[in-house]
Amino acid sequence: MSASVDLAPFNSIIARLEVVTAKLEQGAASGAGAAPSSASAGVGASAGDGKLAASLDAYMKSVLPGLEAAAKDSGVADLAGATETVMKTFQMLKDGMNATAVAAKPKDQDWGKILAPVSTMSGEANKACDNRSEYFQSRKSAAETINLVALLAQPSPASHVMGVFETVDFHVTKALQKKNPPEVAWVKALKEVLKGLSSWCNEECKMGLTWKHGGQDAVGYFA
Repeated sequence: MSASVDLAPFNSIIARLEVVTAKLEQGAASGAGAAPSSASAGVGASAGDGKLAASLDAYMKSVLPGLEAAAKDSGVADLAGATETVMKTFQMLKDGMNATAVAAKPKDQDWGKILAPVSTMSGEANKACDNRSEYFQSRKSAAETINLVALLAQPSPASHVMGVFETVDFHVTKALQKKNPPEVAWVKALKEVLKGLSSWCNEECKMGLTWKHGGQDAVGYFA
C-alpha cells in the first residue's frame, strides 16, 4: 500500500471508538463477562487460506495457546473473557489476510465500511471492562488489541502494531504493579504475542499488504 493513502475514514472510526470507550469507562456498572465456552473457537487454518493468512495462522498457533493456558490456569473469568477478545481480534486479522488473496485493494473511502465491525467489537469489549473488577486493567489491555485489525489499512503494519503495543502496555504496567501471579502470567503472555506480531509483520508485510490485482470488490468481500 502506498504511504500516501488517505486514512481519514479509518481515523474517523478510531475517533468514534475513543468516544465510546470514554463513555463506557465513566459509567461502567455492569459485571465482567462470564468465562467463554471456547476462547479459540473459529481459529485454525483451512484449505482455502491464502499464503499470508496461512503464515499468520502458523504464528497464531505458536503464541496464542500460551495466552489461553495462562487464562485457563488462572481460573479467572475476566482473564478468560479477555483472552476471547484477543482470539477474536486475531481471527479478524486472519480474515483480512485471506481477503488480500482474492480482493482488490480497497479504495480509501471503503475502509469505513470494511472496518465498521472493529467499532462494534470494541464497544462490546469495553462494555465488559468493569472498573470495579480486580482484573479491569487486563480487560482494558485486551480491548485495546482490537485496534490491531486496522493494520490492514496501514503502510507500515509493524509500526502500527507497536503503537497498539504501547497503548496496551499502559494497562499491562498497571496490572503488573499489583503483583497478582495469575494476572502477571497472563499480561506477560499478551506482551509476547504483540511483540511477536510486530516481528511477523516486518517479515511478511513490511511495506503494507499487497492485494489481488483485478480481484473482487473488497467491500463486497467483507459484507
